[in-house]
Amino acid sequence: MKNIMYVAMSALLLTSCYEDKGNYDYRFDSMNEVDISNVSYQPEAYDGLSGKVIEVQMPLAEDKVQRVEAKLSQTLADNYDNLDFAWYTAYTATKRDPMTGREVTETVRDTLRTNGYVDLNFPANTDRNYSVIMEVKDRTTDLDYYAKLNVKTRLLFKNSLFFLHQQGGETLLGNVEKIGSKLESRSNAYKTARPTATDNPFADAIKLGYMSCYSPEVNGLMVFRSNGRGNTYNVFKGMQTYDVPLVPTASSSFVASRVLTVGNIETFNEFKCLLSRDGQFYIGKWAPFYTVPGEWAEESLQPGDYRVTAATVTSEYFVLWDAKNNRFIYQSNSDWFPFQLEEYAQNTPHSTQAVNDAKVDFSSLGTLSPVGKTAVYGFIASHSEFFNDAKPQFIFKDAEDNFYLYELTPTAGSKSRGSDEGTSESAFSITGKKLTDFHPGSNLASITYNPWFSTNYIFYAKDDNVIRHNLSNGDEQVVYTAPEGYTVSVIKFRTENAASNSSMSSNFGDLGLYLSIGMNKDSNGAVAEIKLTPSADVDDSYGIFCDKDAEGKAFGRIIDVQFAHVYSFSKDSN
Repeated sequence: MKNIMYVAMSALLLTSCYEDKGNYDYRFDSMNEVDISNVSYQPEAYDGLSGKVIEVQMPLAEDKVQRVEAKLSQTLADNYDNLDFAWYTAYTATKRDPMTGREVTETVRDTLRTNGYVDLNFPANTDRNYSVIMEVKDRTTDLDYYAKLNVKTRLLFKNSLFFLHQQGGETLLGNVEKIGSKLESRSNAYKTARPTATDNPFADAIKLGYMSCYSPEVNGLMVFRSNGRGNTYNVFKGMQTYDVPLVPTASSSFVASRVLTVGNIETFNEFKCLLSRDGQFYIGKWAPFYTVPGEWAEESLQPGDYRVTAATVTSEYFVLWDAKNNRFIYQSNSDWFPFQLEEYAQNTPHSTQAVNDAKVDFSSLGTLSPVGKTAVYGFIASHSEFFNDAKPQFIFKDAEDNFYLYELTPTAGSKSRGSDEGTSESAFSITGKKLTDFHPGSNLASITYNPWFSTNYIFYAKDDNVIRHNLSNGDEQVVYTAPEGYTVSVIKFRTENAASNSSMSSNFGDLGLYLSIGMNKDSNGAVAEIKLTPSADVDDSYGIFCDKDAEGKAFGRIIDVQFAHVYSFSKDSN
């Protein structure tokens, strides 16, 4: 019988996270128990892939001491007088060997004995990740309890939502960060990054874009201005400006209307297309830089020969609708761009591939012909692994607000990349159909496609709703409704990069499942985010809404939104 009792006690002890260092005659009905399984911390920790994680904003100007407090519950005590704490900390530091001049890494360990809290040092502008083991000893029972924790630096603005808003007649760059369950909101993100700054470089900003790449290493917030120029800001390093302009300074000015990204940056198979309100377009690849198409080609259509209103990119071509001449035009996307960002500033690349008339024959479409209709959106319906087979698709509308979907299929004529203008061969064949159940209203700029969903869905904003439309069968579903009085003005997925729900490995976690939303109510605005499942249904586990900054000041009218993320995104990236 005694043996059975010993076995039972052993099993009970092993199910709890403590160590028995003595041989005692316990009376369990009067024994104090520490609930280590529900330990919480201040600042708040979130559940990451590696366990409990606390993120501390990296100090910019001077070193910082961060106090981490543990919150433990006990059955027979309401304070920590009966507890002894030991904090075992370790972090990896990089130092330069004075003998060899080489950088070497070493693990720095320490043991601190402070009851209920630990103070951790974070040097300015230094990435630091503490691995912490908290040991708690209950002196009334002589039992030890253990909990693990990671406390690490968080880059300012890391994985957060930026937005342009008009406040008091001025355009500002705002920001919302979600850290665990807590929201940090700012009306003036530039002032946060540079507290002593007196200027506002976003006063004339009208549109945002984002570029994240590991080679060249770029985490760039692209800002397009009303004066026809733009800059890229190193979003995680004090909003420093990259030396490379968004468009060549020698090119004519423009006002951006839509920023397109298609492909997969992980395989350097990503392409960018920038449309302007006057019908120009610019092209780019894996850096925050756009150049004039066909600029150095021997024979090419030039700006002024066309007025582009919609565009997309296939694995081989930029394909665009020229509203000036009621035709599709196209250009090979095989122009070379440097891999190092410094090269863009030193030797500006130029496009050598010609822009040509695609000479698509519309005669078989009859009344479905796109001639005389307005192209409002272009896209390719494709996951990354099917990118080579993707066909360009375009949505048009007529004067009666009827909408049409056209699909282009490459022909033999498109294979002669930049074939001479004299040929009569069509580069694409075309099919079309009327979208009988597609009614997006007046906010046509909100129409967007995302390759992260297996079904051919288009999303758009209409009044106070965000709507998911199935292009295959016309079914529609409201995925978000704004609070009363708000009208949704802009929607964007966190990323358009096609490293998605595919068989290929991805550094982008589940980024493409999140939808960022901007909305307005009279002179004030708000931002929100929702998360969708891989089938594009609403994932109720996530959602944010924010209409004011940390000081309670209301946001101004939202102009644009843009999520900025680190290149390698995961759950631990938060």
